[in-house]
Amino acid sequence: MDLKEHPHLIPTKEAFCFCCFTGLRYSDIAKLTKENIKGNHLLLNTQKTRDRLTIPLNDYAKEILKRNNYSLPVTTNQDTNRNLKDIGEYAKIKDPVMIVKYRGAEELRIAEPKYNFITTHTARRTFVTLSLEKGMRAETLMQITGHKSFKTLKKYIKITDKVKSLEMDKVWKQEPIRKAKMKLLKS
Repeated sequence: MDLKEHPHLIPTKEAFCFCCFTGLRYSDIAKLTKENIKGNHLLLNTQKTRDRLTIPLNDYAKEILKRNNYSLPVTTNQDTNRNLKDIGEYAKIKDPVMIVKYRGAEELRIAEPKYNFITTHTARRTFVTLSLEKGMRAETLMQITGHKSFKTLKKYIKITDKVKSLEMDKVWKQEPIRKAKMKLLKS
């Protein structure tokens, strides 16, 4: 997305995209330095769990680091989240979203444009979902993100409608069945 008219949002976009390509939390990119980069890998102790992670850098993440002189310009998490909502609005990510929360037994329904729900943590969830969609094994993904159990990782997984359709077609497509029947009939 071109943010030339809103240059103050470019650092937020860069940081968010970097998280989408690495699975890092905001707290980890906030303390990232050039010293954390060793060749094609990012080495760091996570802020939240103190785990030592080695994250292979894909081409997209490397390009963002290179563009930013190997140091991501970040502000506070609150400012970043506010900026992400602005970016989402400018990008017209405005499909209505309904979330349901509970306060005790009371059900609270909140309906707002999708951009209002974008946060820095959305990037981590995006990384998990896209990595699995692209074929990364869950065990490998857990090593990259630092998740200790599949149960915890599973909370991050959101299978998209596109993937559901592709998988359904792959498993239930009638063409291979029809060809097999025709082959049997000819025998």
